Amino acid sequence: MYYNRGRLKKHKKDKTKRMNLMIEELFRNIFRCEVPLPNNPLRALNSYVIKGEDENLIIDTGFNCKESQEAFIKNLIELQVDIPKSKVVITHLHSDHSGLAHLVFKRGGQIYMSRGDGAATKGLMKEDNWIAMKKQLEAFGQRVEGGFFDKHPGRLYAPNEDFDYTPIEEGETISIGDYKLEIIAVPGHTPHMINLYEPQHKIYFSGDHILNPITPNIGFWGFQYPVILNQYIHSLKKISSLDINLTLPSHRNVIRDHRGRIDELIAHHEIRLQEVENILREAERSMTVVEVAEGMSWKIPFDSWASFPPPQKSFALGEAMSHLEFLVYKNRATLKKEKGLLLFSV
Repeated sequence: MYYNRGRLKKHKKDKTKRMNLMIEELFRNIFRCEVPLPNNPLRALNSYVIKGEDENLIIDTGFNCKESQEAFIKNLIELQVDIPKSKVVITHLHSDHSGLAHLVFKRGGQIYMSRGDGAATKGLMKEDNWIAMKKQLEAFGQRVEGGFFDKHPGRLYAPNEDFDYTPIEEGETISIGDYKLEIIAVPGHTPHMINLYEPQHKIYFSGDHILNPITPNIGFWGFQYPVILNQYIHSLKKISSLDINLTLPSHRNVIRDHRGRIDELIAHHEIRLQEVENILREAERSMTVVEVAEGMSWKIPFDSWASFPPPQKSFALGEAMSHLEFLVYKNRATLKKEKGLLLFSV
């Protein structure tokens, strides 16, 4: 079934290919609701709604901005879902998932997050978070001046009011209607990201853990979360063992073959690691993270590193650093600290 602003239509075509409609019923009482993400290469969030008789489940919200908020609320109205009668699971801290947490809380929804990402989401509102990020980027060799973070989505679209949430962790379950969803911990894209798995119907809500056809950004979250890329790969292999027929990601297309997609993602990072190692080897000297990132290939429409907008530089540097850290972990590169800079070589 497809819901298209006030009228219900049935279609014989593959539902997964019709992204022009805002709401799609992918499985009985499970709806994918598109929420636009303005001025962002991701374009839209797949927010999911599971309808029960007396209670509903909403998975992720969208940016804290007018366009996302209006679509999020309209989708719920279309589905006749009341926020006060809903549990809202936020898979991780990024603002395209958590941005409307304060709105949901103010309207009576019960929010569930992992303890770590819940605390980090609240931290996005604190200046200390951005001071720490500035220091980290400077250690990578990036100059951070003026309004460098002004257009960063984590600052621009994060919740701007406080909210309460109920911490959830792996092993707990949430029941809605005919569905009993297990919480799965999948550190990698963020240190404390969670997914949801419905084993009876073999449905998996993957958040940003498994995407198709785009590749999740695996950034560096600090040495307190050691070798985050290795954690991500372990999380992928963990999910590969599950019996899944339908994987519902937070962006782009549904996934019918999760194991095949996981193999592709692991292969992508193996290629990326070799690319970074080759950059270090060809330089024959120690390099900053910025210098490595400048030599990496990026699938974004900018001609040079200098033309990257500051948010894209932040994400690219985090990805470069996570791969450099992995190479050091595997004894394929070395790290030294000199005058406040992290320097890598082979």
